[in-house]
Amino acid sequence: MLAAVIYYVLSASAFLLYGIGLHNLLAANSSYGSLVLTGTKSLITVTMTVSVSYVIVGTVLAPAQLSELFPLVAVLVFVLFSAVIEVFVGIGLQTSMTEFGVPLLCVLLALNEASSIGAAVIIAISCVAAFYLLCGIMFALRSRFSLFAPAPGLRVYCLLLVSLAVILIALSAFNVSWLTQLGGTE
Repeated sequence: MLAAVIYYVLSASAFLLYGIGLHNLLAANSSYGSLVLTGTKSLITVTMTVSVSYVIVGTVLAPAQLSELFPLVAVLVFVLFSAVIEVFVGIGLQTSMTEFGVPLLCVLLALNEASSIGAAVIIAISCVAAFYLLCGIMFALRSRFSLFAPAPGLRVYCLLLVSLAVILIALSAFNVSWLTQLGGTE
């Protein structure tokens, strides 16, 4: 379980490898307080959506050989839970596309890659947590870049993308074959 969390938060981050929510990540201009609240709301929504969707797909769609309809079921369940949680938690909050698009794509990724309901929940929570961790890193980088004027013709988005590339390379560096030793050789 810990290996799956580390894999989906660091090594196979849905945002660094697949690009899910990359534009939202670069364009986010909210504060850390709203980031924590929207992250909590997204984690609750994703957990409930993955759990219910996995059960529906396993008990209704799989026996009827309609498993390819799981994205439709996931979207419907996600919209339902998102609306319910918005009523209870999100009173007075601004709703952005980040709160809808990123968690929904994490739900679809988790349902597609998981072999059990527990694994699906872990994958979905890890993907959403990775997004909000990267949002915090992007806020820090953006405030750091505001301390100096970039070279003419170089925009802050370019610097952020280069920074994301460096983060991706740093997280993937341990997976380079020439850095690891083969276990069977002596």
